[in-house]
Amino acid sequence: MNSTNFFFDAYTKEELPTHYRQLHNRYTNELLFSNTNDKEFQLLHSTFVVHDVPGYFKLTTRNLPENVGFHTIKQYPGFLIDFKNVPSLNDYLNDRFGKSSRYKLRREQKKLEQCFDIRYEMYFGAIDKDVYDFIMDEFYRLLALRSLEKGIKDNINLTTQKFYRENVYQMIIDKKASFYIIYNGNMPIDICLNFHMKNVIFQYIRTYDIDYSKFNTGYTDLMKQIEWCIANQIKLITFSKGDFYWKRRWCNTVYNYDYHIFFKKKDLGARIKAKLYYLSKALKQYAREKGIIEKYNANRTKYANSKKTSPLSDTLKFNRIPFETEFSNIELIDYRIKKFGFLRRRIYDFLYESDEKQADIAIYSILYQPESYLFIGKKSKALLSSTSFTTSF
Repeated sequence: MNSTNFFFDAYTKEELPTHYRQLHNRYTNELLFSNTNDKEFQLLHSTFVVHDVPGYFKLTTRNLPENVGFHTIKQYPGFLIDFKNVPSLNDYLNDRFGKSSRYKLRREQKKLEQCFDIRYEMYFGAIDKDVYDFIMDEFYRLLALRSLEKGIKDNINLTTQKFYRENVYQMIIDKKASFYIIYNGNMPIDICLNFHMKNVIFQYIRTYDIDYSKFNTGYTDLMKQIEWCIANQIKLITFSKGDFYWKRRWCNTVYNYDYHIFFKKKDLGARIKAKLYYLSKALKQYAREKGIIEKYNANRTKYANSKKTSPLSDTLKFNRIPFETEFSNIELIDYRIKKFGFLRRRIYDFLYESDEKQADIAIYSILYQPESYLFIGKKSKALLSSTSFTTSF
């Protein structure tokens, strides 16, 4: 069935089928988009579907030609933060989270900033082209690693990257897109690609360096973006499709994504095709609301994870040791090089648990024990090894 994606067309191309004339922010009634194409709506195919029409838009449409029929069907829940009556991040956190949860969120941010050389950057309205190219390379590298970890095959965000590589740079310059990035030194460790439509932000794709998983950088990213939104008079920040627990915790408004189905009334085959499509989506929505799809996806992910081979670092046993313990026959290694990339997540876990700084640690290989490594900070030591130590230290 011929189709287009409403969200994609509106945010990235500023193009919509001429049936849609204007988009208003449903919560503020402000005009966000006017369709410059004033031609009469033409149905070029017997059936046509417009996917992902977000419920936070109030649509002004033109009357359909007499020979064109129309169905609408709810498909996915969407989630957003409405910043009306939200004066600060602290006020929002106080409203959404209990004292214990707020403490944990702040602790994660504090640990991240204590352990690493952290800085935050919002690229919106200006970005050097060489910086943009570097960010894009890192963005898709991290996204590929995250997809592999989650067992996602044929991630559409990876297969469509050519379009975004070619277009997002100018969109950032024109303030129609942005990158929000958490850096450790000069390396991005958490990257969020946003699309903008005046005072509405859509968080389109978020990814992060999985070696930093212990630090929950996504929550720190979200808190910092909420601060940015409030400071810059953003009205709404919305999130991609999918009903996840974290979205229900963080967001104060739920809306729907709809599908719009157009068909030629005088074409019997088109009417049947449109109705069958409508019924299939209605059945899928029923399964979604009953939790059937969620259970299926969870089982599929569990099965995929069971088939994955554990990386070497996961087979190594991690033990804290007394700081005064001395070792001989050890060799300093550079864990930043590719050869030792498998160690990095465990090293960063060590930083998290011991409150050590990355700048203060040294990593050694133990020459008389294969696959054995010594982590030394200013106040903590730990061993990572696949074998039990039988040799005296």
